[in-house]
Amino acid sequence: MKRLAVLFVLGAACAWAGEEVELKGELGCGHCDYHKAQSCAAGLKTADGKIYLIDNATKEIMDARVKGAKATVTGKVTEKEGLLYVHATKQEITK
Repeated sequence: MKRLAVLFVLGAACAWAGEEVELKGELGCGHCDYHKAQSCAAGLKTADGKIYLIDNATKEIMDARVKGAKATVTGKVTEKEGLLYVHATKQEITK
């Protein structure tokens, strides 16, 4: 039974890491506001409190992060050294 549970968790993690997801939340500086990055970066805080660093943020997103704008980001999520990253295929500022 324990093996089945472990396989289920591993399978869910692999599916989560490979699929595109849509994230909505508030933009902020990954360093100054969210204390997750070593230097200034675009971060997105979702309603569940998770913080994602946008590894390929557009200039528009980078500018909007200092204003606390809301955004929708679509892309693949990865985890590295305990941090969540999203490689965005679509990024837009929302109201």
